[in-house]
Amino acid sequence: ISTQPVVLPLTPREKQVLGCIGRGLQVNETAQSLNISVHTVSSYIKEIYRKLNISSRAEAVLVAVQYGLI
Repeated sequence: ISTQPVVLPLTPREKQVLGCIGRGLQVNETAQSLNISVHTVSSYIKEIYRKLNISSRAEAVLVAVQYGLI
């Protein structure tokens, strides 16, 4: 058992986007909340999915809960 804290391989902005997904915000709502474009949010989501090896919003919510982002 490792005593090292698990660190998500995400940038601070990606963590913000993941938190928004976890709170149930849609892409356009996330963009408005973070004052960025819808395209940028979509790019962040794709990168989050890639980095975490997930493929759905449900999995993203689970990760957000596990790591206290929501």
